[in-house]
Amino acid sequence: MPIADTVTLNSGYEMPVIGYGTWQLPKNLAAERVRDALEAGYRHIDSALSFKNQEEVAAGIKDWCKIRKVRREELFLSSKIWNTYHSRNRCMQQIDEMLEIFETTYMDLIVIHWPFGWAEDEPPGERGLWPRGANGKMRYSDVDYLETWKALEDAHRSGKIRSIGLANFNIGQVEQVWTKGLIKPAVLQVEMNPFLDQEEIRQFCREKGIILTAFMLTGNPGSALYRKHEDPNLLYNETLQSIAKGHGKSVVQVLVRWAIDLRTTALVKSSESKRIRQNINIFKFRLTSQEIARIKALNIDFRILNPLLGNYDHPYFPWPHVQEEQLPQKVEEPDPENL
Repeated sequence: MPIADTVTLNSGYEMPVIGYGTWQLPKNLAAERVRDALEAGYRHIDSALSFKNQEEVAAGIKDWCKIRKVRREELFLSSKIWNTYHSRNRCMQQIDEMLEIFETTYMDLIVIHWPFGWAEDEPPGERGLWPRGANGKMRYSDVDYLETWKALEDAHRSGKIRSIGLANFNIGQVEQVWTKGLIKPAVLQVEMNPFLDQEEIRQFCREKGIILTAFMLTGNPGSALYRKHEDPNLLYNETLQSIAKGHGKSVVQVLVRWAIDLRTTALVKSSESKRIRQNINIFKFRLTSQEIARIKALNIDFRILNPLLGNYDHPYFPWPHVQEEQLPQKVEEPDPENL
């Protein structure tokens, strides 16, 4: 039976408040862990082409539904338009490929993964996802994300997507889509945790009726690619550990509960079956106003995703205050198998 509560999107459809995230989930574990998540009660499975495990995620979903005799309509499947699919034709191509991979006639939610696009002239495959110049730097596209949005609108009208949204867009960029698009964004996915509490954009989304979905709730502590050893680690934070102990819960459970209590939704990922079950078990306790205030005091506007992609000079880079010297000179592609 599904465990998570749901929220109503501005598209009229229901979305579970907790989804199982599949970023950094190794290919050899993806199908099994997705089955574990569905068995534990998750009904929202989030995926993306760049995660390099979408076929395995889809296989896990199909296997579990067949065994449990669960109808497609009982699940909420979401994915993302990658940076090399921002032009209208390429965007529509990726949508059709998603439908084929998941063997479905519609996706519940598709978001634009990033506001910036990359060159689309590479052949399909690995190089096509990460088009680099001779200097190792990503080659950019000048496609406006509004073109991508209009393609999503058309796919929504055709019934291929029930709800459309954005990820990693700043407030001004969301406002652009909101104002110039004909269909309003239903969801905005952003990096959010107590070190980056996103108060301003949460308020903005509430005013617009956009559901904000938090990812990287733990600050991605397990990946040396994204964070330095000396960076602050939420899992060992004394305030969070104290609150977790008081409720008899894990720190991750407190983080998920915190996101829900702030009226956002959450994507949470684990590659361990036990923790997959544990992370969704957050509906029998709530944080007090004092505990939420203690967590709010942890905010330091610490963003892990800033340096990863190295697109600081792209005209659609969402955080223009980031300076070149803060970013690596050469960025290697993340490999989920090694994380």
